[in-house]
Order: sequence, then C-alpha cells, then structure tokens
Amino acid sequence: MEFDGKTILVTGSTRGIGTAAAALFLERGGSVVLHGRRQADVDAAVARLSAAHSSDRVRGLSADLSDRKACRGLATSIDGLDILVNCGGIFREAAIAETSLALWDETIAVNLTAAWVLSQALLPKLRATRGTIVNVGSDAALLGYAGCAAYCASKGALVGLTRALATELAPEVRVLCLCPGPTETDMMRASIGTAPDEEKARQQWASYTLLNRVAAPTEIAESILLAASPRATYLTGSVIMADGGATAGKRV
Repeated sequence: MEFDGKTILVTGSTRGIGTAAAALFLERGGSVVLHGRRQADVDAAVARLSAAHSSDRVRGLSADLSDRKACRGLATSIDGLDILVNCGGIFREAAIAETSLALWDETIAVNLTAAWVLSQALLPKLRATRGTIVNVGSDAALLGYAGCAAYCASKGALVGLTRALATELAPEVRVLCLCPGPTETDMMRASIGTAPDEEKARQQWASYTLLNRVAAPTEIAESILLAASPRATYLTGSVIMADGGATAGKRV
C-alpha cells in the first residue's frame, strides 16, 4: 500500500497502459483521477475500475489534450496532487512525404505540449506535496522508425522536457521519463490491423526487442509505479527504458 494517501492523475487512462497503471495505483492504496478525451469513455473506465477494486478512490475527468485551454481546465479541477503521470498520447503512421501539418500539430500537441501545460499548471500542487511527474515516452524517443516522424519527434522532445524540468524543479519535484517498447495496446493493434499480413506484422514488432516479444500493459505499468514510488526517491531526470532491450543493441 505504498501509495496510501496519495492522489494520482493519470492522463490517457481509459485504455491501454494508462488503465493498467491506474489499476495498480488503486491496488496499492492510491486515489486515482482517470482521464480520457470523451466523457463516456471516462465514465465507463471509472465504473470498471471501481467495481474491480471495490474502491471509491477513483474519479474521472475528460479533456482534449490537443487543446491547451482544456488541459488547464483539467488542472484546475484537481484540488491536490502527489503524482502526475503524463500517459495520454496518439500514434499516427504516415510517411514523411505524406505527413500533413495537421497530423504533425496534433501529435506534438497531445504527446508533448499537453505534458508541458499540465506540468506547469499543476506545479504549485506538486511542489506543495514534494510530488513526482512521470512522463510516458517511447523507445521511439531514441530510435527512428520509418513512417513515424511526428511520433518520434514528439517522444524525443518529451525526453528533453523531462530532463529540463527535473533540473529546474529539484529538489521539490522529481521528474522522470518511462519509455516503453512495443506493447500490446489498442494503438499497436490498430497498426497491425493495417498490415497485409497481421501475424507477420506482430512478429516484426516482437523482433525489435531482445526478449522477442511485446510487453503486456501491466508490465509497463509496474515500471511507471516504480518511478513514482518511495522506492525511487533518488531518481530524477532519469530515462527509464522498459523496452525489452529494443534500444540496448542488435544481435549480429
């Protein structure tokens, strides 16, 4: 129960890694604010997690992370906060020659700018509790993936933002970036679903890692909780790779 008495906001927590992290925070005593873009999805996630964990320590808020005003509104709806997990994100595949300005702007807004706006808006509350920010990046922050220029750029910049915030906000607030590798989420399934051979595409994702498999969302969630926990109080500015070895090297 290491998060007993702690309030945690997890953006993008109506599905995938965000939902898995929210569930673990609840299991370990935390009070969780779920977030999603659509209120109906938020309400469904709140009902699901409340029932699964017999808990009244969960509530939900909706906001469009691509809208800076909506992000600030989300921040003002939270009275006190110990941990901010910037997990909300989008993934759109497009070759660089086919990447529209609209796709680029939306990806940067959701994956990067929202984390900055929320960190800034919630900073007084995080300073008051000597809290923690965990930004959820990607192995694409360190690796280039063809057809994903906007996504790679947004996640690479999130690493830079993490280090700058950690430097500026220490020692009051710890800031870390947790970078997952290939993970079994709806975003991955959507990508696989566009491939001519879905099984081959799935095997290709697994082959990017040294462990020859994709992660379960709960595996990534465990790493998020570690970064946010009292077990990691000497970590700040760190980029934690939960990527199955994808960025460690290649077998030759």
